[in-house]
Amino acid sequence: MSTVPLFERLPEIYRTRDAEVTPPNQLRAYLAAVEGPFGALHEHIAQLYEDLFIDTCDDWVIPYLADLLGTTHLKGDPRTLRADVADTIALRRRKGTLGAIERLAVNLTGWACRSVELRENLAWSQHLNHQRPDAGGEPSYGAPTLTRFDVPRGGTAPIRDPAALALLGTPFDPFAYTADVKPAQGDARTINLPNLAIFLWRLAAYRLPRVRPLAKGLIDLGAQPAGLARFALRFDLHPLDIPVRLFNTSRPGFLRAETSGGIVSPLTEADAVPGPILDARLTSHTPAGHPEAYVQVDFYNAGVAPPTGFDLGDVGLQLFIPQTLAALLVPPAPFPQWHWQFRGDNLCAWETGLRRPLRIGEIVIDPDIGRILVGMETAAQAAELMVLDNGTLVSRLFTSFTYGAAGPVGAHPVTRHFPALDPMVELRRVGEVSGGMTLQAALDGLADATAPVVIEIHDSLVHRIDVSLLPDTAVDGTVSLRLAHSLTIRAAGEHRPIVLLAQPLSLRPVVAGDATPFVPQVQLQGLYIAPDEAAPFPAGQALIDRAAVARLEIIGCTLAPGGHSLRNGDRAPMQPALRLVDGYGFSAQADIDAFVPTPDIVIQRSITGSLAVDPRYRLDIQDSIVDAGLGFDDAPTGLFAIAAATDPSNNWAAALDFAGLTCFGPVRVAAVGGLGGIFTQRFEVLDNQRGCIKWSAFSSDADRLPPNHFCVHAPDARIVFTSERFNDPGYAQLQRESDRRVRELGPDDDAMGAFGFLLEAHKWTNLHVRLQEFMPVGVRPLVVPVS
Repeated sequence: MSTVPLFERLPEIYRTRDAEVTPPNQLRAYLAAVEGPFGALHEHIAQLYEDLFIDTCDDWVIPYLADLLGTTHLKGDPRTLRADVADTIALRRRKGTLGAIERLAVNLTGWACRSVELRENLAWSQHLNHQRPDAGGEPSYGAPTLTRFDVPRGGTAPIRDPAALALLGTPFDPFAYTADVKPAQGDARTINLPNLAIFLWRLAAYRLPRVRPLAKGLIDLGAQPAGLARFALRFDLHPLDIPVRLFNTSRPGFLRAETSGGIVSPLTEADAVPGPILDARLTSHTPAGHPEAYVQVDFYNAGVAPPTGFDLGDVGLQLFIPQTLAALLVPPAPFPQWHWQFRGDNLCAWETGLRRPLRIGEIVIDPDIGRILVGMETAAQAAELMVLDNGTLVSRLFTSFTYGAAGPVGAHPVTRHFPALDPMVELRRVGEVSGGMTLQAALDGLADATAPVVIEIHDSLVHRIDVSLLPDTAVDGTVSLRLAHSLTIRAAGEHRPIVLLAQPLSLRPVVAGDATPFVPQVQLQGLYIAPDEAAPFPAGQALIDRAAVARLEIIGCTLAPGGHSLRNGDRAPMQPALRLVDGYGFSAQADIDAFVPTPDIVIQRSITGSLAVDPRYRLDIQDSIVDAGLGFDDAPTGLFAIAAATDPSNNWAAALDFAGLTCFGPVRVAAVGGLGGIFTQRFEVLDNQRGCIKWSAFSSDADRLPPNHFCVHAPDARIVFTSERFNDPGYAQLQRESDRRVRELGPDDDAMGAFGFLLEAHKWTNLHVRLQEFMPVGVRPLVVPVS
């Protein structure tokens, strides 16, 4: 709609007569031509007012507002620059306080922060005539809050409290140390009088809103003494039986308290940072245990469709239990009312039993591998949480849990904004929460669709696809989705649905000759795609093995590459992502000749397994990870990250364009052009006389490269990842010990690899610039990354 609808503002008499003339609507057409520039002028004038305020101004105005405040200019993410200018006056007023340093760091980086004066961690001996117990009160230790588990400055560590000992070596370490007089170097925590440590949590915490955990077993323990549970219910939080490291949510917040100085910002607390949950902090009834900061139990109403009561709290792990269980919960004697108890423990070998007995109403959590164990007293209580359906255990317990990742690469529950759909587009809603159809049903009838189809998934549950069960999919000697128009399958809202495939996904038009260079197009967005082991998925086959379409876009998806850590420490097998052959999968030569497009395979901000793509395609990869399971130190195994689908060792894959790519494995392509790549194994290009690669890192293993500029080569440039295994919190994250050229001299003067778009080098530099301005005389800032 036009900003200034001139025609609609005319009196009704003129609009009526305009419709009656021949040809009709001449005045409407004339004013429509004027509305465009007039509306643009109107919007520009309105924006001039918005540009007076840092919260609403355009990005280009930020440095001009900074000049008015005398704020030095920085570079990087506009959001951080805007926050820096917005808080300039507030931070100057509070200069020299820990709260100001923390807020400054959060503004400039977007990461959670904790500032610690390391002199407080120095051991010291109190003078008997001038005692200063940290807990306050009159000597000796007269404060009523001081217990034998508190840690007075310079005192002895309370070894009887695991929850307090869990803080050892963390930014919240309360224990005393001797002074470290060596010069502070790198990112180390050097305890000395002038040192101020600024701890940063770089990993992002992503929270899944509603997940059905995997029911692993209901065990009848037999008759038990009073207070102990008879039934033990086992759940894996990840629906695919994959270990997941549980994180807490970040709750920095600002406490508004009326003081003489105005609003006070409390310092970051130990149990409110987006880091891995510590086992001991989860345990109830311990002096330093704080389970309410990590886990919460709520009830949902399963008697309505869709179920209700899934309101999210602030904690990292939330358990949703059917309301029908509440009536069956009888308080165990001698407790007057029912209450849940929590315990952090090791559940890796839960089949052999626990180290301590399971109590009634006790929930044991293993945050290291994402398992929970629930103790119930009666069979009726247990049946409310886990039921047997057609011989398969099904969980009636739902959870919301938080995990960590280096950034929004792959499928994550992030906010998504979609443009308004064209009225001609057919929208199909999928999801148990929204009361929609199943994904299997939504894929039916694509061959008869009269308009492009958009399938939106409105939950984070598991959705299974078996294309062979859909009518008219048996074609070309296999099963394929036959598309009359373009198709989009996307995650709606802040969801991360899991799509399990019974067989590789295969795409083709209804009639090969109907395809044009522009249609049909297929877009997958925000999906976690993996093989369905219950089907079972054919071993060794790629997740997508046919793309006879004009364009295949994979945006913000995870095509599970495998290679994740198992609970015994071993590595899972790798899973190929794409295998696209010449001929596009058509069995008849006439169809091959009639198929006009050269398919574009576009991968953006996604995680995939190996890509096997023959030359008659175009491959474009941006800000993504391609994982064949081979790092810098791994010996070649014959597997390729990117290569031809047909005889990969001797043929060449499709031409590759990339911008921001982390590739774990060898690459062998016909031609290439791009920037910002990290390649851990041999990189070979057939046509090395054309194209160009800039700001990238290579393994130096007999690479065959086109012209390249501003590139680095291992081992001259050391590159270290926090983890090279999929599903680990620090997967593909560059460590700070990596070569500076890789961390800071990539595209846009920032990092190479898939996460360069996060502009972390700019954040790091901006923080150091501001710290030089905000540090009191004699204080030495130490910026220490925690994750």
